[in-house]
Amino acid sequence: MKSKMCIRDRIIKALASFTVSYAFVVIAYVVISSMGVFDPIDNEMAFQLLGTCFVTGVIHFAMGFLNIRSNICFLLLYFGTVVAVVFFMGLVVYDYFLMNVTFFVCLAAMLVVVFVGTYLIAYYDDWKKVQEINQIIQKNKQ
Repeated sequence: MKSKMCIRDRIIKALASFTVSYAFVVIAYVVISSMGVFDPIDNEMAFQLLGTCFVTGVIHFAMGFLNIRSNICFLLLYFGTVVAVVFFMGLVVYDYFLMNVTFFVCLAAMLVVVFVGTYLIAYYDDWKKVQEINQIIQKNKQ
């Protein structure tokens, strides 16, 4: 029974992370496209962004079963996955990259903002629980 709850909790967390990341991606895309760097968003691009976020979410869900102890390794591995998926989907699957420096600078900024925002929102509850547990441990040590 406990493993079913764990899987269900992981699926819910993955869906929450996916939806938050998609919202951030669309917001960032609209902001950057209003500056004239990206093409304006249309239905096709919205679905392409959705697909990219979904593939990233599925890979992150699968990676959640790995036992990664280092926070730095965790962040680097997860961010590296985001970058790899975006480049693969953008270059191979959807072919939506413009080959200029401004595009890639804005894309890099967008990746960082979306990753940090998603991580902070999706994992804030986990962080709060860790802080509560640490406080209990500190009380018990005294």
